[in-house]
Amino acid sequence: MKFPDMVHALKPNPKSHIQENWRILDFFSHHPESLHMFTFLFDDLGVPQDYRHMEGSGVNTYTLINKAGKAHYVKFHWKPTCGVKCLLEDEAIKVGGANHSHATQDLYDSIAAGNYPEWKLYIQTIDPDHEDRFDFDPLDVTKTWPEDILPLQPVGRLVLNKK
Repeated sequence: MKFPDMVHALKPNPKSHIQENWRILDFFSHHPESLHMFTFLFDDLGVPQDYRHMEGSGVNTYTLINKAGKAHYVKFHWKPTCGVKCLLEDEAIKVGGANHSHATQDLYDSIAAGNYPEWKLYIQTIDPDHEDRFDFDPLDVTKTWPEDILPLQPVGRLVLNKK
């Protein structure tokens, strides 16, 4: 199983308690299918300013069945209504060094002030009978479904309005 190996590569050294970059790079270099995740870890989107300004999405493809009994493959996407904001490396070091729970504190303070965080929920769907029409495997967790072919469809929202 690769997931436990990845977790161990990302964890600090058990003796020194310091994260070692060589372990991270070693894991990702031996597992090219993890390149998608690796790019998220090291691009500007890798350090969200806080939870209110962070997108979310499911890694896996789910099967949902409608009232008529028809199955569809589905991917979930959460988009913050206040937009996405990220920290540059020096900002992340400063903010995280001052308060390692800054994102949780921001979320708590925002709700307490009546500035309720909100995300819109979108889905992408594929008819399982059509999965062979794409040049990628829709069930492959390393693939992102292209939005120009499989557009995001709004289906709901999440508002955090209680502490």
